[in-house]
Amino acid sequence: MTLEGLFDICRDLELRQAKLYASFALLLGDVDERIARFWEKMSTEEWQHYILVDFGRALCIEAFGIDTPISAEDTEKSTSPIASLPDISIQEITDALDSHELKVESGRITLDEAFAIAIAIEGSEADTIYMYLLSIIRKAIQKSDQPYLMNRIVQVERDMVSHVDGLVRATQRFSKDTSLIRKAHRLKEEHG
Repeated sequence: MTLEGLFDICRDLELRQAKLYASFALLLGDVDERIARFWEKMSTEEWQHYILVDFGRALCIEAFGIDTPISAEDTEKSTSPIASLPDISIQEITDALDSHELKVESGRITLDEAFAIAIAIEGSEADTIYMYLLSIIRKAIQKSDQPYLMNRIVQVERDMVSHVDGLVRATQRFSKDTSLIRKAHRLKEEHG
């Protein structure tokens, strides 16, 4: 896989997640206006991730070339400035999103099901891909000698924690399912 391929995959994942959250706002917004606003905010944050992926892509093209190979193998012996991709299954991520999208397209989804899907999405390896690309974008910023851009990456990392915190708070506030609330708290612990 190349850097370009990975950026394409990440863009697609972020876009699909943004659309799912927007669908939740439309399907569940009549339950409570606060719920609609929450899902709209989650969707907007995913759109921001999508935009950052495009921004990072441009920086990485300039710094490394878009055809730079990405491997999941040990690259300690490699002279590539890009660390190896963590061992993840992109197919599992896309299969899970396919399943979530089918559920939402049916138009019959409960608020607790929406929270369960969001917890699954935010706890998936899609986040690993995003964070991996952020690490590559950091290296591109360092190589481009534009350190002022680093503040944006630091803010994005903070926003990722805030994104998960918002999901946990909304699950606590609007769900009566204690196992779902526990899952949300485990997700928060994993995102530290």
